[in-house]
Amino acid sequence: MKQLIRFIFCNKPLSETGLSLTLLLFRIFAGGMMLPYGIGKIQNFQEYSINFFDDPIGIGMVPSLVLTIFAQVGCATALIGGIFSRPAAMILAFNMLIASRYHWHDEFATLSLPLLFLGIYCLLSIMGSGKYSIDSLLFDRRK
Repeated sequence: MKQLIRFIFCNKPLSETGLSLTLLLFRIFAGGMMLPYGIGKIQNFQEYSINFFDDPIGIGMVPSLVLTIFAQVGCATALIGGIFSRPAAMILAFNMLIASRYHWHDEFATLSLPLLFLGIYCLLSIMGSGKYSIDSLLFDRRK
């Protein structure tokens, strides 16, 4: 109990292991929270392909929808597994930037979700995947 109280009120940064565990949980959470949005777009592909948010990036509605599904399913899955985590987080951040732009004039409750995801994916782009990831197994030169 004393250690827990010390941890809560101490301003000492986490150890490398603690930081990597936190990043692991954060990656799983951030990827897992995005997956249902992408799966929903796959399930309703026909409906979305008719009018996908008025062609948000100017390449056509179907290509925009396919890229969104790639980000929300493929990149979210990569993030959960910790493989190519930074590029996956960057793609998801771009996806959420576009979603935020689209919802910019909506009420705050609607706009806040893509902005929250944008912040999470920007943070993961900066922090990386940590040592408990496939990225670490493949690319960590310190071993």
